[in-house]
Amino acid sequence: MSTARNRLAAPACTAAAVSILLLSSCSQSSDDHTNAKPSPSTSGTISPPGPSSTPDGQLIKRATSVVASVPGGALLEGGSERVKDGIHTRPVLREGKAYRLALACVGQGRALLTVVPKKSGADAVIPCDQAVVQQRIKGHGPVHIDVVGSKGTTGALAWRINEL
Repeated sequence: MSTARNRLAAPACTAAAVSILLLSSCSQSSDDHTNAKPSPSTSGTISPPGPSSTPDGQLIKRATSVVASVPGGALLEGGSERVKDGIHTRPVLREGKAYRLALACVGQGRALLTVVPKKSGADAVIPCDQAVVQQRIKGHGPVHIDVVGSKGTTGALAWRINEL
């Protein structure tokens, strides 16, 4: 014979049994716990997999921080790329204004900077040794700034254009 009390007790017992089962499956024995080494995720900082967790992402992050360490005026534009992708930007610079172009390459090899029109700035070689290469460029309307890695170059590029 089923009573209201028995009907309420059955789901409560089932819920308690499921809870105990779940807790026991997540627990370790005391022997395992004392010999266990902490997992890498117990540090308190969990970073989702993303660009900065890849070798290219780490190089991009380093190149960006190198360029960011250079003091400058008002930022016009900037960014970072893998060397194999290169930098291809077309900023419109105000006629007669002066700008500072800061570039860094982190990795191995060297990259080649091309500025068109030539009256805006000079071509240059950028070593991939974390050094910053800076150049003053002049505003003459649209300027083509291209940076490509020479054969066999690997790593990351970062750049920033500031108004002076």
